[in-house]
Amino acid sequence: MKLHHIMILSLLAAALGDIILLKYNRSEEDAWETYRVEHHCTPVGHTDGSNRAGYQCDDGQVHYRWRQMR
Repeated sequence: MKLHHIMILSLLAAALGDIILLKYNRSEEDAWETYRVEHHCTPVGHTDGSNRAGYQCDDGQVHYRWRQMR
């Protein structure tokens, strides 16, 4: 195999990996949204400057979600 064939295959493999990861991440977010609605989770604020968003749910626990800085 020539070098440019290997490079093209590597790029295609990387793109396929990204697509799979994005699909998995989306389904995880959908699962969290379903859980949040079913358990009546309400956001709780933090003043410590962290990027975590906490949610108080009816199971008595605070669940933390990572917030991406924009």
